[in-house]
Amino acid sequence: MGRKDTCQNDYLDDPVRFADQVNGALFGGRQVVKAQELEEAEPQNVYQMKENGRRKSYTVTSDKTRLWRGQLIHIITLENQNYVDYRMVLRNMLSESVGYHKQWRRLRAGHEKEHDLRGDEYLSGMRKDEKFIPIITLVVYCGTEHTWDGAKTLHELLEIDEEMKAYVSDYRLNLYDCLAHESFAEYRTGLRQVFETVRYGADKRKLKEVMEASREAYEKIDSETREMIEVMANVKIPEKYGHVVNENGREEKRYNMCKAFEDYRQEGVEEGIEKGIEKGIEKGYMDAAQRMLRAGKLSYEEIAEYTALPLEEIQKLAMV
Repeated sequence: MGRKDTCQNDYLDDPVRFADQVNGALFGGRQVVKAQELEEAEPQNVYQMKENGRRKSYTVTSDKTRLWRGQLIHIITLENQNYVDYRMVLRNMLSESVGYHKQWRRLRAGHEKEHDLRGDEYLSGMRKDEKFIPIITLVVYCGTEHTWDGAKTLHELLEIDEEMKAYVSDYRLNLYDCLAHESFAEYRTGLRQVFETVRYGADKRKLKEVMEASREAYEKIDSETREMIEVMANVKIPEKYGHVVNENGREEKRYNMCKAFEDYRQEGVEEGIEKGIEKGIEKGYMDAAQRMLRAGKLSYEEIAEYTALPLEEIQKLAMV
């Protein structure tokens, strides 16, 4: 697992952020999922089948999994890179199928222990009225180069006649594409600042507007959000911009991203001015050297000495 994957997984370990991710992406910011209602769930599903008489294992792992009100929620977070997984529909279908199959195997194991099934139920490995836990898979795409251009449904992956579509089962991704959004006001945690920075990191003027609109939040970026911003958006917030605050009776380290951004911009302006001055001075020397060459009264060595330009540069000017 790469640093981005690890960082994303660790960030969503916080149940408040996990709930915020689900509420923001699936419910438009409505507080449907509550952090206190989330429970730990197994992140890995293993499906076994026989192939050519031999047992073969297929393993599908979801990046972050929680149980909420009897519903299994998976969040699959893709790396922030110029990469869209064009088989994502198949990945999700397999992951969810494996999850449901694993639930059935548990039911069957319980019934085999109790010997309480007969007839069709015995052959099915479950009772007629038994139900499975729903699995909701959310794909969060944080690419910075382009929006998601892969399939979002199974039908998009199939070569299929229109008249046959009604008879071919479809599957749809729950996809949250960061670049497809202009605003992230539906998020209430540091996820908003992460998505805003990823979305507008390449447009410094727009990012400045976004930061000014939420200046209080950007002046108090928590440590985990700071790391996410640095890893996901490649925007650095040096340690010197950190400060300790006392919130809820507990001291926490926070970072002033606004000050870091303003200092970077100022340094860039000053560096540009210095380079401009240097280029101006250099151009003045070049003009003076050209005039001396046209006058034809001084040697190349003398002109180089007067203008402080390299002799090779004087020789090049003489050939123009």
